[in-house]
Amino acid sequence: MIRTPPKLKINIWSPLPPSPSGIADYVAESLPALARHLELRVVAEAPEAVAPSLRARFPVVTPAAAPEADLELYHLGNSPPHAWVYRAACARPGVVVLHDWSLHHLVLRETVERGDVSGYLREMRRAHGETGTFVGRQVARALGGELLPSLFPLNNRVLEGSLAVVGLTEYVRSRAASGLPGRPVLHLPHHLSLPRDPPPSREEARRALGLPLDALVVTAPGLATLSKRLDLAVRAAARLRAAHPNLRLVVAGERDPSLPLSDWVREAGLDEAFVLTGRLSLEDFVRHLCAADVVLSLRFPTHGEISGALVRALGVGRPALVTAGTPAAEEFPEGIVAPIDPGPREEEELRAVLGRLLEDEGLREDMGRLARAHVRDHHGLDATAGRLAAFLEEVAAGQDSLRAGILADRAAEGGLLGFLMEEVRRGARDLGLSRVPLGLEDLLGELAGIDPRARE
Repeated sequence: MIRTPPKLKINIWSPLPPSPSGIADYVAESLPALARHLELRVVAEAPEAVAPSLRARFPVVTPAAAPEADLELYHLGNSPPHAWVYRAACARPGVVVLHDWSLHHLVLRETVERGDVSGYLREMRRAHGETGTFVGRQVARALGGELLPSLFPLNNRVLEGSLAVVGLTEYVRSRAASGLPGRPVLHLPHHLSLPRDPPPSREEARRALGLPLDALVVTAPGLATLSKRLDLAVRAAARLRAAHPNLRLVVAGERDPSLPLSDWVREAGLDEAFVLTGRLSLEDFVRHLCAADVVLSLRFPTHGEISGALVRALGVGRPALVTAGTPAAEEFPEGIVAPIDPGPREEEELRAVLGRLLEDEGLREDMGRLARAHVRDHHGLDATAGRLAAFLEEVAAGQDSLRAGILADRAAEGGLLGFLMEEVRRGARDLGLSRVPLGLEDLLGELAGIDPRARE
């Protein structure tokens, strides 16, 4: 009689619906597919607040009540709902799914915005040396804008303490592999998940949403933030209305309260041709993607993320404009998305490319067909869940040696030995010696005045 081996026990740490984090939706979508391969327990900061439908299907526990598991799986993003996951990942080595390459805003929120400027500057020095200290002082004074935090990712602490790393783009995978030689790293394409498949047609979606059937609809999905370049999109749409008077620009989501979106619309004269939907159910969100003729997924600066809304838009066969040089542009083969350079002529290029798509229905259909085929071939939920499960099994099999490697170069925070180890480790990275086993504790212990017998 052949016995089926027991499933790997995995604790999954992540925000969950109804959390506003898009990662919460990503994790919830993936759980049923992963459960076919693994025994799952979900760790949530406040289990009682988790959507009842999830609590009915999966055990949800607090961090303090997390049971023993074969592996801890941490889903991390660059936003406040992930702070408790970040702290857990730093304290207990596991596998990190890095949804954003940069965690700068998360660390900034946990330090400077709580009055701990010195803690933030220590993190910047730890990761980026004297340059990090200088830049950190400017960011702490609110002088760094959006660009500087994106250039100094502040992910070193959690990556160096992880058994393995999963990146949702090749951009993240390649950078993690370069900084963590010998550590398992997986590129796991962002899965496609739709509440209804096949999705509604363009006409069905517009009827359900009350959008004109004969309009040319340009849709920017998700929370409207400064990085999504909506000021340029509003002006470009207003200029294109001379040639396309039936054009509508739809922001399918909420607005960041600090964003002067209504001012941009009024100044551009877009007015009745602009729609801001507010928060949407997942079903209506996907209807807006299906109702679009073109989808805008611009983002600059980027923190190394890829948008789940973009994957859904491509999966329902809509042409999408993305920012050149970002993971969203590099993740897909040529012809799947249309890149817009974020340089000084960004607005002109956006107007020209968007205008070309609006005037050529055949081109829109060709791009949409290619996008749909590619995403459904490479981003299927069942396939990505299977790849992740196989990766976790490999990591679990070799985790003893991986833990030993992490502990070899780790010292207690706050002590002289820990300080010296961090300084030397950073210098080794700068010199390209990250692949050389350093044995820092033995090397620096005597300098720090620590008796080797005390560490045995």
